Amino acid sequence: MMRILVVEDEPAIAFGLEADLKTEGYDVEVVGDGETAVRRGREGKFDLILLDVMLPRKDGFEVCRELRRAGFRTPII
Repeated sequence: MMRILVVEDEPAIAFGLEADLKTEGYDVEVVGDGETAVRRGREGKFDLILLDVMLPRKDGFEVCRELRRAGFRTPII
């Protein structure tokens, strides 16, 4: 099963994405801030990361830069 990390701080948007993706058969984890996204992106084995840009604690651009600098090649959209 494909695993997706959804990084979204707006609860309604995160809920909608999670529900729709689970309906399509994906294993989904949702986090709501940039620091947690970096940690989970490094710890979990995700096939895809759906990343919001405007996040608390660390923006999406910095999250992407940190993961890429650490050598992670997971697709990020």
